[in-house]
Amino acid sequence: MSYSRAVMGPPLAVGVQPGARRACALALGLAALLASAPSLGSPQEVVGFGYRSIGMGNTGMAAGEGVDSVYLNPALLSLGHEMQLELGVLGASFFLRADGATTPGKLPYSSLRANTIGGILPLPFGGALEDRVTIGLGFLTPFDVVVRGRILYPEKAQFLLADRVQSVAVQAALGLDFGYGIRVGGGFAALAALSGSVVVATDASGRIGTTVKDQLVASYAPLVGAAFDLDEHYRLGVTFRGPLQARFNVVIVADDLGGIHIPPLNISGVAQYDPWQLGAEVARVGGPWTVALGLVYKHWPAYPGPVEATVRCEDRPDLSLPCSAPSPAEPGYYPVVAPRLGVDRRLDAGPGTAFHLRAGYAFEPSPAPEQVGRTSYYDSHRSVVSLGYGIRLEDPQPPLSFDGYFQAQVLHPRTHERRIAEGAPADDDVVSQGFILGGGVAAAVRF
Repeated sequence: MSYSRAVMGPPLAVGVQPGARRACALALGLAALLASAPSLGSPQEVVGFGYRSIGMGNTGMAAGEGVDSVYLNPALLSLGHEMQLELGVLGASFFLRADGATTPGKLPYSSLRANTIGGILPLPFGGALEDRVTIGLGFLTPFDVVVRGRILYPEKAQFLLADRVQSVAVQAALGLDFGYGIRVGGGFAALAALSGSVVVATDASGRIGTTVKDQLVASYAPLVGAAFDLDEHYRLGVTFRGPLQARFNVVIVADDLGGIHIPPLNISGVAQYDPWQLGAEVARVGGPWTVALGLVYKHWPAYPGPVEATVRCEDRPDLSLPCSAPSPAEPGYYPVVAPRLGVDRRLDAGPGTAFHLRAGYAFEPSPAPEQVGRTSYYDSHRSVVSLGYGIRLEDPQPPLSFDGYFQAQVLHPRTHERRIAEGAPADDDVVSQGFILGGGVAAAVRF
């Protein structure tokens, strides 16, 4: 994990001996090094998951197929009765701006370049469970990092969504067909988080040293879905995804420094966060046309913000003393509802050969409030437009499939009237805007 800084500092100025200052500096350096250890994340919240799904405007809770269903709706995995292995590559580039008198304009962000691996495995049960249970796996791995999470000063102009795509995405799920058009499924997405400590103390010889301990722990979020065939042409799908959070926390403790009391220092923050989501979609799935329309509710008010306090009042040595340790401001995010629309047109082109043309649109409302104070977490409403294609070969052709997509996300211009003091006139109006361009291709073989 790439680490910059947790921003809230100590509440008091403390006189420290030179040796102790060097030890604390060393401890802070070690903590920053620990915070760069690998962990997992979930870029599918920003870009999407599945080549067919992204090409159809990130729909798929009712119209999903194959590997896409692992994340979109695990219940639809039970539609797959063949083993499948899918390999692909995708990328996205960010062109984001915050224009104001004191802001830099264009903000540099690394492009996402990743490969994907997915698989579908029908379980070979007999009897009542024959062709009813299917397992799916999906992985997205950036080429150059395992995860990159930056925690910057709140005053520094930044778009949090751009850093959230730089991480590995992992999910696994199982789908079950009950018959009568009723399907259910469940699984999980996983993230790794870092927990550790740095102890600064004097040894028996009076020398100051440090002891470093760190532990990689896992956090999980449930994926649950259901699908109902309304008739032979229409299907309803619902999906719930739990909150997914990658947090790091390294505590620096200074003990036995010749009577000098230093409160524990917390190098901590939230590098990756997806809110819990509840979505529903209805789709026409029979015939040459597939059309899907869905809504996704995202509970952003639970987002704690990217930074945590470095010094906390409950950790001071003497609880009877007053404490003025600053705490990060609440981000004040709003819940949002995102509509999505996708279309797929199948064109039969001879024995065992079918072409697919796809298009989609999604609107992603911004959950972030207007940035009117000292914080500069810029965000805007996003219009997501996508185009895609697919080629599916069946007997007498080899059992292969090819899919690709192009995606353009437009961040609508948004004006932030910055007021450093409550009730003061605007000090520096900032306009946040930009766009994101992405695309990907994949190939799959069925057994």
